[in-house]
Amino acid sequence: MRALISLCLQTQLARQLYERYIACHPTVTAWIKYAKFEVKNGERARARTVYERAVELLGQESDVEELYIMFAKFEEHCSEYERARCIYKFSLDTIPKGLAEDLYRTFVAFEKQHGDKGGIEDVIVSKRRFQYEDEIRKNPRNYDIWFDYIRLEESYGDKEKVREVYERSIANIPPQVTEKRFWQRYICLWINYALYEELEAEDIDRTRYDVAKCA
Repeated sequence: MRALISLCLQTQLARQLYERYIACHPTVTAWIKYAKFEVKNGERARARTVYERAVELLGQESDVEELYIMFAKFEEHCSEYERARCIYKFSLDTIPKGLAEDLYRTFVAFEKQHGDKGGIEDVIVSKRRFQYEDEIRKNPRNYDIWFDYIRLEESYGDKEKVREVYERSIANIPPQVTEKRFWQRYICLWINYALYEELEAEDIDRTRYDVAKCA
């Protein structure tokens, strides 16, 4: 009994030290070490709380990819697959573009092991969206990328998402003084948008609006 009490006191003391550690050094590495300490002591609920606190504090930072990966893997090891999936999806919507390559690879591996065909396809589509968004961020007037992005969304079949990408693409008007081909590609975006509304969405009012705007 005395040995058990001593062990509990040591664990509590170590926990207090970790609390001071993350207070002085609130880094991803520090929080992960703290969570691993709780896992090692069989305290899954405490470990989950540590991860949740870390995400709340650091979730908007640019270097938190490892934190999300470790949090998701923790939930996976706990057989909480839906929790892990939610963490992956949330983190991919949160982390800045271009900083989540390892996260995507880990998510794909997770879905291959625990998901179905639809889940794997969703991850692949999300990755392509991520790549297109990154290219557009670098050059919003890269109309070839916009065309590829639109084709992706059209193949996926979400009309509102397709419209959103079209609207964002046509908002990037070429400069007045530029090569003619940029204007040609831009006008093609408008024409394709009108054709999409007429032939795919079958929305005549939107088609007329697009044609009028293009003219």
